[in-house]
Amino acid sequence: MRPATATAAVRKYRWQFSGMVAHVIQRVTGLLLLVYLFLHVHTIRQLSEGPVAFDQALSVFKNPLFRLLEITLLGTVILHALNGIRLTLIDLGVGHARQRQIFWAWSIGLGVLVFLAGAIPLFLASVLRV
Repeated sequence: MRPATATAAVRKYRWQFSGMVAHVIQRVTGLLLLVYLFLHVHTIRQLSEGPVAFDQALSVFKNPLFRLLEITLLGTVILHALNGIRLTLIDLGVGHARQRQIFWAWSIGLGVLVFLAGAIPLFLASVLRV
């Protein structure tokens, strides 16, 4: 009896927390992009120490782990951007009544499609080297 009750609760509240989920996603992706920005600035700063230091800094990023992190960065940027556009539209009063559906269709649905369109070629070219 307990699993059926849990399933009914999930069905009942499945749309209720979309706003909170979108809020948390926006904040987490923003923080991840901030970490990337600091890493990027640190790497670019190596140019001031000469080409050898810069090449040494770039050699760290040729690791397959960093290639996977580039794909994660792509997903983070896409999700943050699409959710930000959705939030801007809602602040302008467009689609306020349907913000939950817009979140799932626009931020998540379209985001997954755009991510896959970019991530698959990146993965094949840089990780698998196909």
